[in-house]
Amino acid sequence: MKKGKFKKVIILTVLCTILCIVTSMLSACIDTGNKNPVVTMEMDPTGKSGISGSFQIELYPDKAPNSVNYFIGLVLKGFYDDFYATKVMAGHLVEFGDPWYLKKNDRVIAGEFAENGYTGNDIKFERGTVGLCLYQDEKGIDNDSAMGDFFVILSDDAGNDFDGKYAAIGKIVSGLDILDRISNISTSSAISYQPMYSARTEKTTINLKGETYPAAVTTRRKHYSGYVTDDFLNGNTEDEK
Repeated sequence: MKKGKFKKVIILTVLCTILCIVTSMLSACIDTGNKNPVVTMEMDPTGKSGISGSFQIELYPDKAPNSVNYFIGLVLKGFYDDFYATKVMAGHLVEFGDPWYLKKNDRVIAGEFAENGYTGNDIKFERGTVGLCLYQDEKGIDNDSAMGDFFVILSDDAGNDFDGKYAAIGKIVSGLDILDRISNISTSSAISYQPMYSARTEKTTINLKGETYPAAVTTRRKHYSGYVTDDFLNGNTEDEK
């Protein structure tokens, strides 16, 4: 073989080797086996806060299966379209909810977390963790009252109070900066945590990545003091399955 051709063969061999190494490295960085569903929530720019953009939640069905099934079912029903930020703590927490019962959701689920006897959920509450809200009054917290309202932890310190006490269902995988902005909305002087200017979702979608999820196991929502329900309006406050 001539010297010039030999050099070309060496160069091509080296290039092919480098290409193979780079391809292997890229493949290792991409988790092609991740089938966790991802929810995208787009903010409505016409809200008085003027906050636009979107954030995404990766759900963990292997950690809180019934809670995730419940959340997915609500997404598919459009429950989280036009959904308001109802509580903000600057740099620490944002809560989205329906305290006025505008969405007419009368089904709740049992809490999948340690203090409620569920041991399969080891998701730590830290910056970016998403959890389901629970009803609380002077008697304490009802562990089986998750009704679709959710919160996002924005600081590791804030998360310390939630571990084992609430059902974590996933993590924010993009758009944390949007939630940081929402958390910094000025609050009402009458209710210290209530945002003065509205921030709400416009549309919520989900990528199930080809997977299917069963309907959640639910029970009828109780009548909670301060929360309006159809049963309460009709004079029926008895609990039903």
